[in-house]
Amino acid sequence: MESNNNIKVKIITIGDELLLGQVINTNASWLGEQLNFNGFKLDSVITIGDGEEDILNALDSCSDANIVIITGGLGPTADDITKPTLCKFFDTELVLNDDALENINSIFKLRGYQMSERNKLQAYIPKSCTYIPNRFGTAPCMWFEKNNTVYISMPGVPFEMKSLFKTELIDRLKKHFKPTPYGRRVIMTTGIGESFLADKIKDWEEALPDFMSLAYLPQYGMVRLRLDARHENEKLLQEYLDNQIQKLKEIISDYIFSYDDKPISEVIVNMLKERNLSLSTAESCTGGSIARMITSVPGCSYIYKGSVIAYDSKVKEELLNVNHDDIEKYNVVSQEVAEQMAIGARNLMNTDFALSTTGIAGPDGGTEKNPVGTVCIALATPNEVISKRHNFGKDRQNNIERASITALEMLRQYLLKN
Repeated sequence: MESNNNIKVKIITIGDELLLGQVINTNASWLGEQLNFNGFKLDSVITIGDGEEDILNALDSCSDANIVIITGGLGPTADDITKPTLCKFFDTELVLNDDALENINSIFKLRGYQMSERNKLQAYIPKSCTYIPNRFGTAPCMWFEKNNTVYISMPGVPFEMKSLFKTELIDRLKKHFKPTPYGRRVIMTTGIGESFLADKIKDWEEALPDFMSLAYLPQYGMVRLRLDARHENEKLLQEYLDNQIQKLKEIISDYIFSYDDKPISEVIVNMLKERNLSLSTAESCTGGSIARMITSVPGCSYIYKGSVIAYDSKVKEELLNVNHDDIEKYNVVSQEVAEQMAIGARNLMNTDFALSTTGIAGPDGGTEKNPVGTVCIALATPNEVISKRHNFGKDRQNNIERASITALEMLRQYLLKN
């Protein structure tokens, strides 16, 4: 069978809790990413409540899809009505499935419990479906086929759904539909806004072949570029992608900090580990955000010594040896104070480098001289202290995130040049 580039997938997520906003619909976003990465194109996502009519209407609306993935409504309680509704849609009946019953029983035995009659009900599944074992929970996974459309019903519990999809479903789907090989590159940039970046790479983007597409994904303080491609020849596909990334690198290498979707914190940790160098931080307005980014990276303990959250001026003075007179003279939000904070952290924790931030995150506290969004960032190195004043805007979270990323980028640029 030839590969297929036009496989339409639709997702139905079921649950009143999703509509009420009590639970974030992470299943849909995760499935979308996995499907796309494996060559399937997600057409749409429908989120509905736990109602029979809603489920039937959603199933009817998906009849033009090649694949319909349904999550949720398979628990042992009265509001879990997905299976009876599927029976109506497929004109079949619920029957006890011995494999499903054995699976549920074995899970309860493993946990040291006796299976209840209520849980036994989960072993009843529509007669016309193919049962797919769920080693990760008691709810069944079911595969239906109707009018050239494959319908898959899975548990709504994210861990179970993800595990089932990766271990049982994706290979079945690829074997059944033969999707066109797909490739992706994610380039992480910082230090340049989305519109300026688009202007810089306009000619490169317009010259991309038809089987490639570029997406701009702006985030706090950075822009992700996602280059997607589909091609019959998987080997050529990877070569084409590598070739385009090389061309892009020649245009904007100064702004790229990662070619494989790594966060800037991971890039920094790896750079410091390779050079056997250490880092500490002193944070005021960012309140530990830089420390959080660094410590989220496995292996950071090799390079990261710690942080001082010096929110109050007295803490800056007593722990970081910032001069009180300089705070009075230059203001606590100043490059002079930021530099002393970085020096203090470097000396206190005996590290090769130290980053510091001091500013006004907002929404209050701004002045004519230092409006909301003003942040001074400093880097203390073995040979010098560098600082820069920024103004990021009005939004508190935006200011914290952008200041943290900008601080890490200051260190990255220094390491590249020295």
